[in-house]
Amino acid sequence: MIFNHILVPYDGSNPSIKALEKAIDIAKLDPATALTVAHVINLQPIVVSDMTFVQPEAYQDQVKEQGNMIIEKVKSMTAEVPNTNVVVLAGSPSEAIVDYTSDNSCDLIIMGSRGLSSLKEFMLGSVSHNVILHSRVPVMIMK
Repeated sequence: MIFNHILVPYDGSNPSIKALEKAIDIAKLDPATALTVAHVINLQPIVVSDMTFVQPEAYQDQVKEQGNMIIEKVKSMTAEVPNTNVVVLAGSPSEAIVDYTSDNSCDLIIMGSRGLSSLKEFMLGSVSHNVILHSRVPVMIMK
């Protein structure tokens, strides 16, 4: 058994699909390996200067609907993998991922290099960059 519990943050982007496919390949090597796929919903208020804006309710509903579609896709992709769990996390994506990893004894994170967010950094997306900086377990980045 190489890894006991793999976490894959998933948002439906091409890099996250590749990350999930790699995690499935690894998990299939040992049926005892647990695989958790996490979709993070970020509905945090937007802060600009000293003003805070709450996400409109219609936007929140759209994000939740998209999240449900993503969860259904993940369930179909992982149907043949024993010990698979799909979870929805809320909050700042990088914090939610790192916290889930610590709280649930994950020993590997496999994630895409960039997600669907519009904010980008030079080489890595801001979420993957922050996860690498704060994770206490290995992080595999898929391009």
